[in-house]
Amino acid sequence: MTSSPSNAFLSMLKRDNTVLLLTDHQVGLYTGVRDITVGELKHNVVALAKAARILGVPVILTGTMTDGMWGPVIPELLAAVPGVQPIVRTTINAWDDPRIPAAIAKTGRRQLLVAGVSLEICACYPALSAKVAGYDARVILDASGTFTADKRLAGLARLAGAGVPVMDYASAAVEMLADNADPKANEVYGALDMPFATLVWQVTEGARK
Repeated sequence: MTSSPSNAFLSMLKRDNTVLLLTDHQVGLYTGVRDITVGELKHNVVALAKAARILGVPVILTGTMTDGMWGPVIPELLAAVPGVQPIVRTTINAWDDPRIPAAIAKTGRRQLLVAGVSLEICACYPALSAKVAGYDARVILDASGTFTADKRLAGLARLAGAGVPVMDYASAAVEMLADNADPKANEVYGALDMPFATLVWQVTEGARK
């Protein structure tokens, strides 16, 4: 397997080398999210999960104390990845539960996308730990959420200091798609459900009539 460039920002995502880790997208935690609307957050994480499945990218779900105050994983996400059972843990850093790194290692893949609630803890901590462990880790900003502007700023600053790239959900998916001539392209774009792209398509279709 070829090694990634030492600068993670130069390494392009490959669908056959990527794993998606979604941490703590739970009903109770969503009630506190303030840096993005709950509707947008649900849309983005579900779209990312659907696109990953289409591209053959493994999706790993985890939640913390899902029978307690943080509640279950949001039903929209569970519906998007049928057959994927959340790994329920007690550790704050998902990476500290040995089942999480073991599940990632089992795939044999070295690029890791992480999204979670909250950004500065549930997404940031496992991304940092994965980087220490030698993975090419990225955080998906608009499929993560947090509770205050300061928490968002703190999380982004820590990721930047550690050299962990931050991406958006659609860019991550199209980077893995790589070619619009790919037979899966239409299905991927449909899953991403980008409003501006839908409008462009509608305008184009309207002009043909």
